Amino acid sequence: MVNPAVSIALDGLMMRQEAIANNVANMSTANYTATNVDFEGALKSALDTPSIGGTASTRSFMSTVASTAPAKQDGNNVSLEEQALLGTETNLRLNLALRAAEGRFNAVRDVLGGR
Repeated sequence: MVNPAVSIALDGLMMRQEAIANNVANMSTANYTATNVDFEGALKSALDTPSIGGTASTRSFMSTVASTAPAKQDGNNVSLEEQALLGTETNLRLNLALRAAEGRFNAVRDVLGGR
């Protein structure tokens, strides 16, 4: 089984990627307000809940909030530069979490005699 922290991190990072994609897709939509995913807060909440032990759905802890970035004349507040930077950071974190999950699966495979 994957470490609960890794599982929650993967779920949270995927949700953040979805929010970034949605923001970029709507960057020309008038009065659109970008959203942000509080991934780190969700991870901490899920792991700090003793009765859950990190096994609940990350989405039950996830918080998607409206961006407070200033709006342009059309009312849209999506910044392509900000979204690109956040996307790059999210992809790096996702790669790290995937490597952690892969390491756990490799360890189990080795114990079971798969290699």
